[in-house]
This record gives sequence, structure tokens and C-alpha cells, in this order.
Amino acid sequence: MNVYNQIPELKQTAIALGCFDGIHLGHKAVIEKLNSRQADSLHKTVLSFSDEVVIKKGAEQIASFDDKCKILSEMGVTELILPSFESLRDYSPEAFFNEILIDRLAAGLLICGENYRFGRYASGDSALLRELCSDSGTECIVVPPVKYEGEVISSSRIRAALSSGRAEDAAGMLGRPFSYCFEVVHGRKLGRQLGTPTINQYFPDYFLIPAYGVYASVTEIDGKKYASVTNIGVKPTVGSQKPLSETWIPDFSGDLYGKHIRVSLISYMRKECKFDSIEQLKNAIRQDGVKSKSLTQYHLS
Repeated sequence: MNVYNQIPELKQTAIALGCFDGIHLGHKAVIEKLNSRQADSLHKTVLSFSDEVVIKKGAEQIASFDDKCKILSEMGVTELILPSFESLRDYSPEAFFNEILIDRLAAGLLICGENYRFGRYASGDSALLRELCSDSGTECIVVPPVKYEGEVISSSRIRAALSSGRAEDAAGMLGRPFSYCFEVVHGRKLGRQLGTPTINQYFPDYFLIPAYGVYASVTEIDGKKYASVTNIGVKPTVGSQKPLSETWIPDFSGDLYGKHIRVSLISYMRKECKFDSIEQLKNAIRQDGVKSKSLTQYHLS
């Protein structure tokens, strides 16, 4: 997949328009429509903005840039265009449509969700896009919203679910468990002393940190999935300077330092709490391991 940080000049494109910040089921519905309706001669293209737009709105990332590219590529997208917001902010909806979508990208098909906005001050909507496409002879498809438990799926709903520990609800809206793939760093090695060695991963700036607590999780190592226990937080019993993800993988033994390892949060099991002794902490972790194997069995295949 080709990734552009500026608007390129392309020919014969079918373009999915939107934010696509988390690639949830609503976003996927737009891209799936792109796949089902585009002619063989049109390049499957996604036009969005870089994550600076999400960050400036005070929202955290729920999918890293690498994960976003991986998911879009697996869905058949061949061109991903992520210009800066500043480069397009002053275009009127009409100018954006004519100068960017038609003149530079040669769009033959445009697809968006019902809540899509474009142009200066987000003054253009899906109804205007339909009108502009009709006038220019460009095919336009507006995809109805996708709902989860009766309400429209949105990235803000997913963030709210994760911030309150509702990992299952987040997965229901994402169409996959919430996951991250960050470098394993050295810790204080207290888990090893307890007989439960863990991998430590810090969250990058602007990435969403789920609710503090202990999760049943799945950790993927060299293509194999393992049941695991992940603590999100500051480790109150032994202390940590900043929030991190600490994962114990009962059935794995090996050195993972410096590697980027994917951890998927499956279910929230209990709150993070301070134990009176290291022995109590050790017993709780082992109980968590037994429970995690039961909760994650479906996700290990």
C-alpha cells in the first residue's frame, strides 16, 4: 500500500472518505462498500487526515498508525492519503471537491458515511457531496451508520468503553479486541522473583490508556497466541512512576526485551489494588492466570 502525506496526482480512483481513526465497524462498512462497488480499473484509495486532527481535538489514538495501515492493506486498500489538516483547512467544500477530489485524484467513485463532513469549518456534508457528484457525473455512495446495541458506533463510544474497562463492548464496536503492539522494555524484574515473569510496555504519548485494572488478555509471539494476564496502571503494591502495561504469559518462557509484542485485552477481571504483602499479590496473579485461560479460550485459535 502506498502512503502519501500530501495530496498526490492520481488517475482513476475510487475513494473512501472519512476519519478512520480507529478502523471500527462503521469505518469498515465504508471500505467494504468500496470493495464491492469499485470497478477493476479504479485504485482503492482512502483519503483521511493524519492523527494530528484527532490529537488536537483532545482524543487519544485507539489504533497506532502501523496498525491502521495493516488493517487497511488487508482490506485491499492500495492508496492511503493522509495530508495535514492545515494544508486543506481553508478549502471550501466546493473547492475541495473540484480541486482535490476531481482534478488531483481523478475520482470516479466517492464513498462516505452519513456523518461525513468536509471543507472549511466542516460546512460540507454527505448531502452536499451527493449533489456535487450528481452535477459532475461522479458516482457517490453514502453508507448508513453501523450500530452496536442500538446506538451508532463511533470512536468516542469506543474510547468511553475502554476508559471504563468495558473491553468486550470495545471489541464489539471495533470488530476485533482492542490491542497494541509496543516495545518490551526492562522493568524491576519483580515478577520474575515472584515466579510470574512479565513483559513491560509503555504507552506512547496520545495513545489511549484503558481503565486501570487487571485484564484477561491474549499475547501473540512469533505468530502463536497465548492466554495472558495484563495489568494496566501503576502497580500500587510495588510502585511504578507512570502507567504501563505489564503482562504475565504463563505458558511462555523466553527473552522478549526489545521486541514489539502484540497484547489484546479480552475482558476486565478486577480493579488494580494494593495488597498487604507480596505473597498476597503472587496468589492473586496466579488466580488471575487461571481465570484468563477460561476467558480467552475462544480467542487463541
